[in-house]
Amino acid sequence: MRCILVYLLLAGFAYAGAESTGTDGAPGKVWGAVYVPSEAFNAPQMWKNFSLAETRRDFGYARELHLNTLRQWASYEYWQMEPAHFKASFDQLLGAANEAGLKIFVSLFEQNGAQPTPANMWSTDPAKAACICSPSAEVYGAAHPERWEKPREFLRWFMENYRNDGRLAGIEVVNEPRANQMLPFAKAMFTTAKSMKGSVPLTIGSENPKEAEEFIPLGLDIITYHPNFPRDAAMFEKQIEAGLALERKAGLPVWITEWQRTRPSGPGWSKARLPEAETLPDYASLAPIVRKYPVGSFFWSLMVKRAYLAAQRVQGTVNGVFWPDGAVWSLADARAIANDPGLELKERKRLPEGFLSYLGK
Repeated sequence: MRCILVYLLLAGFAYAGAESTGTDGAPGKVWGAVYVPSEAFNAPQMWKNFSLAETRRDFGYARELHLNTLRQWASYEYWQMEPAHFKASFDQLLGAANEAGLKIFVSLFEQNGAQPTPANMWSTDPAKAACICSPSAEVYGAAHPERWEKPREFLRWFMENYRNDGRLAGIEVVNEPRANQMLPFAKAMFTTAKSMKGSVPLTIGSENPKEAEEFIPLGLDIITYHPNFPRDAAMFEKQIEAGLALERKAGLPVWITEWQRTRPSGPGWSKARLPEAETLPDYASLAPIVRKYPVGSFFWSLMVKRAYLAAQRVQGTVNGVFWPDGAVWSLADARAIANDPGLELKERKRLPEGFLSYLGK
């Protein structure tokens, strides 16, 4: 009986903790997007160039889609450089989210991306700039656990300041740590975070439910995973059902924290070229399916952007709903996400000149 009560309390917080106010496209559950500002290529750039006005504008766009939660990255690297500015900016962002009726799901460390050298962090050349691994492979490598103390200092600082902050829907300690020898580091960081846990749920970003299962014994509060590019709707439903099977087994709520569109030609991680039509947004292909299942949801991404990952960038992948001026790439996508067939927004399915120039287009 005690175990059942604990599960109900956790599940109630994880779902109701990010429930929106007012009209919601998916009442009673987390319904969100990944958010990186339009001109930022990675987390360090986002925090170095943080703009409260831009944040408030974009959070308004999120509410037009009836979203209630946004997933964002912190930046260990930028915190090391400018801790006071990072904290002030993060606090302003949380305040803006609260004003907009949103909660923030924050990820602290990231396995994906280029190494956090100055050249990689601050480049704005679309042919080179992309997401940033955090911390560096030199730091997180299992051969030198003594190097984990500096990122652990950041983790402890974050937990001390935000573990009970009701403006947070959850804390993702590490995103997708299974690859590149990051798993021991991720388990160590999660264990530290769990030892300091407050009211905000903790999780690890996983590529699939099997990977998430590895962290359940350490005390996950939420199961999260990333079925980004299923071949078709049937495959997507199977991916969701696999997560729900793990939910029943573990007694933990499930959030799909990255999804994008169907891709009949495959997910696009190989060098084989994708048809151009499959490189552009199509959230309407999956949004109705996500809505009918009792899972939290985050599509990638709120703002129209070039792909976050280099392998997708060279395919010409573009994702997102809103342009900075408030027009949308696809009105059909916006309506599907908002669950509002009467939603009226300006549509602009045209990439700016030079947007894909690094591909010779």
